[in-house]
Amino acid sequence: MRVSSSNIKEKMLEFTQLFCIEQNIFQRFVIVYKYIRFLNKEPLAKNILQKIFDDTAKILGDNAEGYFNENQFLKVKPEAILSREFWTYYSNLEIIYSKMKQLRHHEAPEKDCYDDLRRLFSKPYSDKMLELSFTVVNSNIFDKLDREVFLNGGSQNKSTWFDEKKSLLYVQGRKVEISKQDKITNPHKLLRHIFITNKSNIKDDFYYSEIAVEEFGELDYKNDSSNWKKYHNTCRTLNERLDKKLGITDFLSYNTGRKGRVKIQAKYL
Repeated sequence: MRVSSSNIKEKMLEFTQLFCIEQNIFQRFVIVYKYIRFLNKEPLAKNILQKIFDDTAKILGDNAEGYFNENQFLKVKPEAILSREFWTYYSNLEIIYSKMKQLRHHEAPEKDCYDDLRRLFSKPYSDKMLELSFTVVNSNIFDKLDREVFLNGGSQNKSTWFDEKKSLLYVQGRKVEISKQDKITNPHKLLRHIFITNKSNIKDDFYYSEIAVEEFGELDYKNDSSNWKKYHNTCRTLNERLDKKLGITDFLSYNTGRKGRVKIQAKYL
């Protein structure tokens, strides 16, 4: 399911606001955990973070010596200072995320994780520092999002989704036309069933029998032992189109028979 840059911003600001008004220390750590997990899992946000990381590595690689030489520091490029500043504040949140992740997955004793975090962020200025960390991370990611949307027209979205109106399938940011001239083809119906009708569970297996009834209006599917071939051929046609246009040969995983089913390969979601 597509997540736009505006949706990402709203979600990040929601986490930020929750953190700022929360009084319970442990719950604040939980919010940080959810915030960083969101950035790491949402494809578009994750892509932006990777770009910031790559830019930082390049910039600091050219300017690293200046940080340790007082005579050279003022000659360091401003973008290098800003890049380092971003990762300094991001790491404040990342440390909390890592500890809370250990706690959630029982990889370390609860008392040890919590005590470590309390010690790390027990200074009088800790709360303000963490609030500032949210602000700095948000600002940098928002800036990158806005630039990407303006320069690439939104094509930076690396998620996999289906634009039913335009009949365009986006596979991790790469698009392919499914139907032309408002013609509703079988591949279009299949994708509509997965991405629109079942948008909340697109990772599931979808049986030909349910697709036949719900999307094609074929109420007598079970009365013909060869009806499954229509849906099997539709899956094959879609995979062949993606192979031709994007070089992707295995977007759909599907099988044969009356109890046949289809699913999107997890690596593309």
